[in-house]
Amino acid sequence: MTTEATSGNPTGAMAAAQSAPEPADNRISGRQAWALAVLGCGLFLATLDLSIVYVALPSIGEDLALPESRLQWIVSGYAIFFAGFLLVGGRTGDRFGARRVFLGATALFGASSLAAALTQDFTTLVVARALQGIGAGLLDPATLGLIQQVFPPGPKRNRAMAVWGAVGAIGLVGGVALGGLLTTVSWQWVFLVNVPIAAAVIAAGLFLLPGRRTDAAAPTPLNALSGILGTGAILLLVLGLTRLGDAGWSDPATLVGLAGFVVLAALWVVRERTSASPLIARELWRTRSLMVACAVDACYVLSIGVEFFLVTLFLQDQRGFSPLAAGLGFLPLTVTVIIGNAVTDRLVGRHGPRTMVMGGLLLAAIGLGLLAVGVHSDSYAIGVLPGLLLSGLGNGIAFPAMFIAATSEIPGENQGVGAALVTTTQNVFQALGLAVLVILLGAHPGTGNFTTTFAATGAMALLGTLVAATGLRGPLAGKAD
Repeated sequence: MTTEATSGNPTGAMAAAQSAPEPADNRISGRQAWALAVLGCGLFLATLDLSIVYVALPSIGEDLALPESRLQWIVSGYAIFFAGFLLVGGRTGDRFGARRVFLGATALFGASSLAAALTQDFTTLVVARALQGIGAGLLDPATLGLIQQVFPPGPKRNRAMAVWGAVGAIGLVGGVALGGLLTTVSWQWVFLVNVPIAAAVIAAGLFLLPGRRTDAAAPTPLNALSGILGTGAILLLVLGLTRLGDAGWSDPATLVGLAGFVVLAALWVVRERTSASPLIARELWRTRSLMVACAVDACYVLSIGVEFFLVTLFLQDQRGFSPLAAGLGFLPLTVTVIIGNAVTDRLVGRHGPRTMVMGGLLLAAIGLGLLAVGVHSDSYAIGVLPGLLLSGLGNGIAFPAMFIAATSEIPGENQGVGAALVTTTQNVFQALGLAVLVILLGAHPGTGNFTTTFAATGAMALLGTLVAATGLRGPLAGKAD
């Protein structure tokens, strides 16, 4: 397929590519598959710890004699620093090499996990969780940067992105189930389980991951000042949103956090506009696929992204499920996420990520609508399971396609920051979504409150479908060049 043929008749060229047998150079090699497995395990650690502690919180509170108001910091300490270090992690990987950052961040994550498991002190536990978040914030964009190095553009990279998306989604939703299972032994195991995985990832990564940049462009300067301002702004925003949901507008930490965010964000904008080497390259703001994907991502997080928190709360508070039973109740969702990722892997090359994102979010909207109606049923099989299955399938389809669309037009030297921008969007809007959910649910939520919140998340999934339909180009990165 020549460049002239592709640009002159893209539809015909695409059809020819689909009807022809897959070329041998489009098949993932054994070494590439092992490298992807290593990167997937690293990403699994980062996403797993966003959700694994939720069902363990009551046990931690009982063991350490903590009030509920302090327990939320075990979650927030991780989420805040995860969100705050993503952009710095992306630029650091672009500047010093994604392999070095990936291995160093994994080591930090493993060591801080061990510290969290061994401590019996609340302050030490929160500090360890913050260090886990820093490790995850550095690690997450490095995985995508390495995928861009290991896999060339086209079918190979699309498949790798589909697997990457599957692992990320499974870590997020599977963390609830795994947390419930491990908590039956001891809450320390929700942290200790990370240690052997991190050690294995480091050992394998030393041999399997590329040790140098493969793009020809010179590395961009780190721009530490923009990094400090941007990280500080995100930290204060997530802190303010977390406190808003927990304590309301009258809480001083809420006001300080949100006001501080406004100040630092303004300084960051000034610095980015005047710097010769901005933290987020100016061409990224002009990359349509990336900007639209971030908007779709915000809708995704405000719908599917907060669903499992909502379902966990519903099952335990309204249906009396134990932590283990609530965790196991998520297994069907995990299975359909895997199926959805397999669907995207097979179809994204034919239909493009735009169609897959639209279809996935529409399925999720239907599933969330079923959950809104199903809360009135006392039966898990009737009231909860159908909605979980459909929303999980939509999750699995939309998530990897969203990242394929986001990264399809980003130049190699900015892949880390571009990917980090999407993931930062996820974390910030997840904090916003949880704050809004707390307000909608109220202090003593009833069935009607859950109907409202599930309906609201379904509406956000529909909005994401509309944004993808009008904003993304088709078929974009899905074509097999």
